[in-house]
Amino acid sequence: MGSDQYTPATRPASADTLRQLVLEIFRLNGALLRHGAALTAPLGQTQARWQVIGAVAEETRTVPQIARRMGMSRQSVQRVADLLAKDGLVRYDPNPDHVRSPLLVLTRKGERIEAALTDVGHDWAARIADGLPEADLERTVGTIRELTHRLDT
Repeated sequence: MGSDQYTPATRPASADTLRQLVLEIFRLNGALLRHGAALTAPLGQTQARWQVIGAVAEETRTVPQIARRMGMSRQSVQRVADLLAKDGLVRYDPNPDHVRSPLLVLTRKGERIEAALTDVGHDWAARIADGLPEADLERTVGTIRELTHRLDT
Protein backbone atom coordinates (compact mmCIF):
# COMPACT_ATOMS: atom_id res chain seq x y z
CA MET A 1 0.00 0.00 0.00
CA GLY A 2 1.22 3.47 -0.81
CA SER A 3 1.57 6.30 1.63
CA ASP A 4 -0.44 8.65 -0.57
CA GLN A 5 -3.01 10.69 1.30
CA TYR A 6 -6.16 11.45 -0.60
CA THR A 7 -8.54 14.28 0.05
CA PRO A 8 -12.22 14.00 -0.83
CA ALA A 9 -11.43 16.04 -3.96
CA THR A 10 -8.54 13.81 -5.09
CA ARG A 11 -9.93 10.43 -4.04
CA PRO A 12 -10.92 8.34 -7.07
CA ALA A 13 -14.63 7.54 -7.39
CA SER A 14 -13.68 3.88 -7.49
CA ALA A 15 -12.63 4.14 -3.82
CA ASP A 16 -16.25 4.59 -2.71
CA THR A 17 -17.33 1.73 -4.93
CA LEU A 18 -14.61 -0.46 -3.45
CA ARG A 19 -15.81 0.39 0.08
CA GLN A 20 -19.33 -0.68 -0.96
CA LEU A 21 -17.89 -3.89 -2.41
CA VAL A 22 -16.04 -4.63 0.84
CA LEU A 23 -19.24 -4.22 2.86
CA GLU A 24 -21.13 -6.50 0.47
CA ILE A 25 -18.35 -9.10 0.69
CA PHE A 26 -18.64 -9.02 4.49
CA ARG A 27 -22.39 -9.65 4.13
CA LEU A 28 -21.72 -12.35 1.54
CA ASN A 29 -19.23 -14.02 3.86
CA GLY A 30 -21.85 -14.19 6.60
CA ALA A 31 -24.39 -15.67 4.19
CA LEU A 32 -21.85 -18.20 2.90
CA LEU A 33 -21.03 -19.29 6.44
CA ARG A 34 -24.73 -19.77 7.24
CA HIS A 35 -25.37 -21.70 4.03
CA GLY A 36 -22.16 -23.69 4.43
CA ALA A 37 -23.21 -24.79 7.90
CA ALA A 38 -26.61 -25.91 6.58
CA LEU A 39 -25.04 -27.75 3.63
CA THR A 40 -22.40 -29.59 5.64
CA ALA A 41 -24.46 -30.57 8.69
CA PRO A 42 -26.25 -33.52 7.00
CA LEU A 43 -22.79 -34.94 6.22
CA GLY A 44 -21.65 -34.53 9.83
CA GLN A 45 -19.28 -31.73 8.92
CA THR A 46 -18.93 -28.01 9.62
CA GLN A 47 -18.04 -25.08 7.43
CA ALA A 48 -14.53 -24.97 8.93
CA ARG A 49 -14.01 -28.68 8.30
CA TRP A 50 -15.24 -28.24 4.72
CA GLN A 51 -12.71 -25.46 4.16
CA VAL A 52 -9.81 -27.58 5.38
CA ILE A 53 -10.98 -30.70 3.53
CA GLY A 54 -11.35 -28.65 0.35
CA ALA A 55 -7.90 -27.11 0.73
CA VAL A 56 -6.31 -30.55 1.22
CA ALA A 57 -8.27 -32.02 -1.71
CA GLU A 58 -7.06 -29.20 -3.94
CA GLU A 59 -3.42 -29.87 -3.10
CA THR A 60 -1.46 -31.63 -0.35
CA ARG A 61 -0.57 -28.84 2.05
CA THR A 62 0.71 -28.15 5.54
CA VAL A 63 -1.43 -26.54 8.23
CA PRO A 64 0.37 -23.17 7.87
CA GLN A 65 -0.09 -23.26 4.10
CA ILE A 66 -3.82 -23.90 4.49
CA ALA A 67 -4.10 -21.12 7.07
CA ARG A 68 -2.41 -18.61 4.76
CA ARG A 69 -4.47 -19.67 1.76
CA MET A 70 -7.78 -19.48 3.65
CA GLY A 71 -6.97 -16.36 5.66
CA MET A 72 -7.40 -18.23 8.93
CA SER A 73 -5.16 -18.51 11.97
CA ARG A 74 -2.73 -21.41 12.01
CA GLN A 75 -4.07 -22.45 15.41
CA SER A 76 -7.67 -22.69 14.22
CA VAL A 77 -6.66 -24.74 11.17
CA GLN A 78 -4.54 -26.97 13.41
CA ARG A 79 -7.52 -27.63 15.71
CA VAL A 80 -9.73 -28.55 12.73
CA ALA A 81 -6.99 -30.68 11.14
CA ASP A 82 -6.47 -32.58 14.39
CA LEU A 83 -10.22 -33.28 14.62
CA LEU A 84 -10.28 -34.43 11.00
CA ALA A 85 -7.32 -36.74 11.70
CA LYS A 86 -9.02 -38.08 14.82
CA ASP A 87 -12.11 -38.86 12.71
CA GLY A 88 -9.98 -40.59 10.06
CA LEU A 89 -10.63 -38.05 7.27
CA VAL A 90 -7.03 -36.85 6.95
CA ARG A 91 -3.65 -38.12 7.97
CA TYR A 92 -0.34 -36.41 8.61
CA ASP A 93 2.44 -37.49 6.26
CA PRO A 94 6.11 -36.59 6.63
CA ASN A 95 7.12 -33.43 4.80
CA PRO A 96 10.51 -33.80 3.13
CA ASP A 97 10.84 -29.99 3.02
CA HIS A 98 10.06 -29.32 6.68
CA VAL A 99 10.26 -32.05 9.30
CA ARG A 100 8.19 -30.12 11.88
CA SER A 101 5.35 -29.26 9.48
CA PRO A 102 3.76 -32.47 8.18
CA LEU A 103 1.63 -32.63 5.06
CA LEU A 104 -2.11 -33.19 5.35
CA VAL A 105 -3.50 -35.88 3.05
CA LEU A 106 -7.08 -37.06 2.65
CA THR A 107 -7.73 -40.67 3.59
CA ARG A 108 -10.16 -42.79 1.57
CA LYS A 109 -12.88 -41.86 4.06
CA GLY A 110 -11.90 -38.21 3.66
CA GLU A 111 -12.04 -38.54 -0.13
CA ARG A 112 -15.59 -39.90 0.14
CA ILE A 113 -16.65 -37.02 2.39
CA GLU A 114 -14.94 -34.52 0.09
CA ALA A 115 -16.77 -35.96 -2.93
CA ALA A 116 -20.10 -35.71 -1.09
CA LEU A 117 -19.32 -32.12 -0.05
CA THR A 118 -18.37 -31.30 -3.63
CA ASP A 119 -21.65 -32.73 -4.93
CA VAL A 120 -23.65 -30.75 -2.38
CA GLY A 121 -21.64 -27.64 -3.20
CA HIS A 122 -22.15 -28.04 -6.95
CA ASP A 123 -25.90 -28.50 -6.56
CA TRP A 124 -26.11 -25.47 -4.26
CA ALA A 125 -23.99 -23.34 -6.63
CA ALA A 126 -26.17 -24.35 -9.58
CA ARG A 127 -29.30 -23.19 -7.75
CA ILE A 128 -27.74 -19.88 -6.70
CA ALA A 129 -26.09 -19.19 -10.08
CA ASP A 130 -29.17 -20.02 -12.15
CA GLY A 131 -29.96 -16.98 -14.28
CA LEU A 132 -26.76 -15.07 -13.49
CA PRO A 133 -24.71 -14.23 -16.59
CA GLU A 134 -21.52 -16.33 -16.71
CA ALA A 135 -19.51 -13.34 -17.94
CA ASP A 136 -20.56 -11.29 -14.89
CA LEU A 137 -19.49 -14.08 -12.54
CA GLU A 138 -16.15 -14.48 -14.33
CA ARG A 139 -15.53 -10.73 -14.15
CA THR A 140 -16.38 -10.75 -10.43
CA VAL A 141 -13.98 -13.63 -9.77
CA GLY A 142 -11.24 -11.79 -11.65
CA THR A 143 -11.85 -8.58 -9.73
CA ILE A 144 -11.80 -10.31 -6.36
CA ARG A 145 -8.59 -12.16 -7.28
CA GLU A 146 -6.96 -8.87 -8.28
CA LEU A 147 -8.08 -7.20 -5.04
CA THR A 148 -6.72 -10.14 -3.02
CA HIS A 149 -3.43 -9.90 -4.89
CA ARG A 150 -3.16 -6.16 -4.21
CA LEU A 151 -3.90 -6.65 -0.52
CA ASP A 152 -1.40 -9.49 -0.19
CA THR A 153 1.49 -7.69 -1.88
